[in-house]
Amino acid sequence: MSVLTDEHLDEFTITFRREILFYLRQLINDGVPVSISFNEGNETFLTMLLDVDEVRNILIFDWGGSEDVNTRFLKSEKNYFIARPQGIRNQFITGQAKEVTHRKRRAFAVKLPDKYVRLQRREFFRLSLPMSQRPPCTLRGPNDQTMTFETVDIGLGGVALEIPAITFPCDMGAVFPRSRIDLKNFGELQVDIKICYSGQITRGNKQLVRLGCHFENLNHVQENELQRFITHVQREERSKMG
Repeated sequence: MSVLTDEHLDEFTITFRREILFYLRQLINDGVPVSISFNEGNETFLTMLLDVDEVRNILIFDWGGSEDVNTRFLKSEKNYFIARPQGIRNQFITGQAKEVTHRKRRAFAVKLPDKYVRLQRREFFRLSLPMSQRPPCTLRGPNDQTMTFETVDIGLGGVALEIPAITFPCDMGAVFPRSRIDLKNFGELQVDIKICYSGQITRGNKQLVRLGCHFENLNHVQENELQRFITHVQREERSKMG
């Protein structure tokens, strides 16, 4: 994994401590492998994050498999951490590590980072929406018939929609002009939606139709409205965990 040292990363850089802790804990909970690059990028090793200690302001991670590498790493004054949960590049920089004991095993510890970078291809990112934050999406079919779906995930590229049963065909490749997604305080999106996937899923004891859809003509203003909605939902969910 290459290290991105470009300083023009402000829009991707997180400095809010609670948010940084959220993403670090997410890496821990999901067991995401982390690559550490040191010695000016000439050496790397893989590790797993183990714990965040807010009181001592340290991040604890697994001891490496090579003692020679571990010894050299302990002397490194600048270290780059890189992970790719769900294809989204996460990276941060820390200072020198020290050896600690974690749950009776050797481990490394570094000071918690004060900056955290998340680089994602915006058109591919999809946010899974909690039940309380799922906006209705209305498709208009033949003869002005309408169906209102539940939006279960959303991103700048499109949406996933679910409904107990469809009342007109939603075949793959079909385009529904002027579909409406009600984002409440963040506006109403009126956009052409193309069906890229159609299938049946089971949730509990319910059978649902699920559509995977692509936005055909999202303009800049609509992108901003949607990004504000996504950011709002993410912050609401992080505040519940914090």
